[in-house]
Amino acid sequence: SATTQAQTIFDKSNTTVIKNNKSNHSKKLNKSFDLSTYNRGKDANSFGSFEQTTSDFVKKGAEVNELKPFGNINAQRWTYGTNVDTDETIMFSIDAKYGQNGTLTFKTYTDDLKVDKQFTINIPATANKAEPIGDFSSKILDNNNKLIVGVYVHFFEGGQGPEFQKHQIWFVNETGDILYKEDASSAEILKDSKGKLNVYTYDSDEDYFTVKKVNLNNTASNLEYKVDFDLVNYYVGMPIAHKNLDGKDYLVFSHFTEKLLDNSTLEFNTNAKFALDFIDTETFALEKTYALPVLGFDPENPYTIPMTTFGLLYNTDKYDISRNVYNTDNKLEFTYGSLFYDMPNDREWFNYYVVNEDGEVLKTLSDDIANGGIESGIELVELPNQKDQVAMLIDTGEGITNIKIYNLPEFELAQDFEAVHNGDLLSLNFNRIPNGDSYNYVVGLNAGEMEGDKAFGLVKHYDTKGVEVKKVRLPISAETELFAPFLNQLTLDPRIVNNDDKIEYVYAYLDRQNNVGANTYSIAQDENNVLASFSGRTAKGNITMAGYGANRKGEFDRLYAYYGSDYSATSYVTDFYKFPFEVLGVNDITKSNQSIKYLSNVNQITIGYDYSTYQVYNVNGNLVDTGKSVKTIYTNGWNKGVYFIKTIDKQGKANAAKILVF
Repeated sequence: SATTQAQTIFDKSNTTVIKNNKSNHSKKLNKSFDLSTYNRGKDANSFGSFEQTTSDFVKKGAEVNELKPFGNINAQRWTYGTNVDTDETIMFSIDAKYGQNGTLTFKTYTDDLKVDKQFTINIPATANKAEPIGDFSSKILDNNNKLIVGVYVHFFEGGQGPEFQKHQIWFVNETGDILYKEDASSAEILKDSKGKLNVYTYDSDEDYFTVKKVNLNNTASNLEYKVDFDLVNYYVGMPIAHKNLDGKDYLVFSHFTEKLLDNSTLEFNTNAKFALDFIDTETFALEKTYALPVLGFDPENPYTIPMTTFGLLYNTDKYDISRNVYNTDNKLEFTYGSLFYDMPNDREWFNYYVVNEDGEVLKTLSDDIANGGIESGIELVELPNQKDQVAMLIDTGEGITNIKIYNLPEFELAQDFEAVHNGDLLSLNFNRIPNGDSYNYVVGLNAGEMEGDKAFGLVKHYDTKGVEVKKVRLPISAETELFAPFLNQLTLDPRIVNNDDKIEYVYAYLDRQNNVGANTYSIAQDENNVLASFSGRTAKGNITMAGYGANRKGEFDRLYAYYGSDYSATSYVTDFYKFPFEVLGVNDITKSNQSIKYLSNVNQITIGYDYSTYQVYNVNGNLVDTGKSVKTIYTNGWNKGVYFIKTIDKQGKANAAKILVF
């Protein structure tokens, strides 16, 4: 993700451009979409993951965070799917065992983390991947009340070479009965505009890219539409989309009208068009094909190849196919791009276009865009009464030199941030938030800040003219090697963690102690208000992922922290914490008559018993003071209001009191 592409803040280098990690360039022209990863659960709620940097992690110590999880699960992987019948968000886990006596265990969970449904199925001994898709339903089969799950299984049959591999979707009910197997790499269960459920499977091989509409009640009546694979090759992205246009449901299949590139000579076919097939989802009959220009080929540079992209510009599909967004002539408008590969110079860049149904180019965005739209990893939040925006990363050949922000649908430049903006080395941790009738950009910086022995990661707010209006310091350790704030729509929502209007900043840092690296995930409002911190130096193993979790209504009401993912782990523990945070851990507090009193005349809190450490929190759960055993805590400078004091004795027992400071 973009958060880990950004240069580390304590890199101790003088680099003045944002470094953009690119994919392996050995197969630049191999742009076939990996169907085996499509629709495998919805992980968008994850903040991000850090890779552990050492294989000899020492598992010792205890969780330093004071929050108490309300539950945990132990699973190799878990994620979220959708019960398409009810539109409920379903948390499910997967545990696979490969080789002889291979199995896949699937579990769904209730909101309080109890196992709801569970099955285990046998998989072939040659299988090396088995994973459910992210859609479930009981209504795709008549007279059935059991939830049905599509499971992708990759295995080999008759040998071990590529020619013997099999990709299948197994439809399995909640009791583990395998109802049907279809040769395919991915699947979806979708509800159309009339509320009818449809099952689609997708597959590709060296001959065809195939989409099927599967009828589990009568599989002999399955419908199929396929395109020669040569016509999909060099297309960038998933070639299948589902659209409703003028009240009718279509499956839109993207491909070229002719083979785009000769594999042996690398000669570009100037006759090839970009085709969008509109297929009636009821009959699977082709209703209309729009043939649009493949844009950007330059006969003066014949080895610079433009490969069409579609559906990769914006966070949603609202601009992909439209009618009256860019003008009012009622002609269909298509927003798509070209990914250019300059073979002699081993360089890639994007351009974007708006083209109407007649092939007329209405708008062009032709900067040196190294990465754009959702491909950049920067998904700018939609704001009320503000134009939609996209971020483009500009690379003139020396790395990412600028982040340019464009308004939609005008494609007009709204803001141009140089990599070094007003002396700040920016990162790709980037978004925008409302500010009165306008908005601010929030950006994580690639340079930290030290004050004495304290270290801070930085997030800055800039107004619409790029002027700095706020600096936020986030506590990290002095040994930090990598810092990343997670600035997405969820983490910037001030109403998730608690009910105030103050933004919480979610961030992670990797530090090294005694040559051992570990990750810490924290939530803080600023340097003085750390709401929670989750350390990877625990007996459970390093923590490598955290995020906001949802209940079945789709409400984000919990935080999760995933441990134990180092290579020697024998368990994969995920702890869950309820929002709003219950800082005092009420279940662990021993109520007593021991004395904690506030003396307003001298601005003091007195504690009339022996203990080891204390912590003071305000009503929002923010830590305002902490220390070792003292008899008096001074409240000078504290705001008036309610505070909670927690003391812990040598045996680990806690005592708490609520006081009013006035």
